[in-house]
Amino acid sequence: MVRRYILENKGKSLLVAGILLMWMLLGVLFRQYGYFETWELWRVPVHPPVFRDFLLIPGSAASFRNGFEPTVENPYDVGGRIFNYPAFWRLFFYTNISADDAIWMVTLLLVLYFVSAALFPQKLTAAGAVLMLLVLFSPASMLLYERGNADLFVFFICALIVLASGHSANWTAGLIVFGAIVKMYPLFGISVLFKETKKRFWRLAAACVLFVAIYGLLTFRSQSAAWNATMRGDGASYGSFVLVTRLGGYLQELLPGLLSVRGWEIVFEGAALGLILGAGVLAVRDPNVLTALHERNLAAFRMGASIYAGTFLLGNNWDYRLAFLVFTIPQLAEWLCLKNRKQQAIVMVVIVASLLSSWHFMLKFDLPFIPLKNPVNRNFVIDESINWLLLPGFVYLLSASFPAWLRQDLQKLFGKVAGKGGREAHENAPTPAPNAIRYALRRSGMP
Repeated sequence: MVRRYILENKGKSLLVAGILLMWMLLGVLFRQYGYFETWELWRVPVHPPVFRDFLLIPGSAASFRNGFEPTVENPYDVGGRIFNYPAFWRLFFYTNISADDAIWMVTLLLVLYFVSAALFPQKLTAAGAVLMLLVLFSPASMLLYERGNADLFVFFICALIVLASGHSANWTAGLIVFGAIVKMYPLFGISVLFKETKKRFWRLAAACVLFVAIYGLLTFRSQSAAWNATMRGDGASYGSFVLVTRLGGYLQELLPGLLSVRGWEIVFEGAALGLILGAGVLAVRDPNVLTALHERNLAAFRMGASIYAGTFLLGNNWDYRLAFLVFTIPQLAEWLCLKNRKQQAIVMVVIVASLLSSWHFMLKFDLPFIPLKNPVNRNFVIDESINWLLLPGFVYLLSASFPAWLRQDLQKLFGKVAGKGGREAHENAPTPAPNAIRYALRRSGMP
């Protein structure tokens, strides 16, 4: 029975085997080569102690128990960092959590993370499994594991949302709200509800947004403190503000008196919104509709693509959040079989850009014609250009896969109806592999 499952699910079996083998290799390297030295093989910017990000929670809890407000003063944390997590995480302040609990708690989060990564794909090709492994063990993702960041738990919640989307819309909406309470950006994953009817989608979406808005107002001080205390990365980061954070001074020297740093941030935010709008309009007007063989993979793609676009607009995100790109991979791998050359080319560009972005710690590019003296900054500009390329790429594919009711409404809004697209949608559906066809025939009882 196990052998039959492996044969019928080669992609997922390859993914699970790859995860286990990689962690066995990491275990050997930790023991023989050194813990921090192993992370440095991936060029991960190591910052001791172990699981430094997670240690902020027990350190803040200790400060709270000793009469300090961690969002103001946090003497019991490593380095005295200000507590910058949303209100949900203050629940730990009322427990006896200590730094000694960090190892087993992060280990549990890592197990949940990889189990959910293996569970959410509905059907996975061998190519999809290899691509998922390349993202799961990329330097960007390894940064997430090395820091023991709370995004491990958020990833697990997002995987539960994807899994729930095929069973209950109400449970899916409830998990979206819970994810948004833990950290705001899972609310962008509301796009997984596109599979519902128009009326039901808007009802559930309105309920989610209303609940989160009320919760945000009730916990505004905590949310504001978390936002203001979070460090804005300018290197191992992506987002609309990252270029300004890193090169704002250079822009002001190049164009003196034109704009302040804040003014440049507004310009880049506007540019990001323009790319989103432009890519969305082009996709909705295109009569070639993107379809999916497996509904759950499409839901996962919507989750990953929406989180990338949404967090990009937030301004600055540490690169470990690129780990959420793994949600897009099973569907992108399926779309590699598209017959429409333009859409297939966009899919290939998005996949390559995702890998380059996830692995940029180890990839050094230097284009001398970029008008910056420091080669490190030139490499930074190239990496950020790739991140900006991903934004319209994901938005285009996301918009091209919108349900019919949403496409029709947007076509009316844009003032141009692109056509029914029924025949094109059928022609552009990925061609199932022979094994998939045989599997479907066996399931249906046909010889």
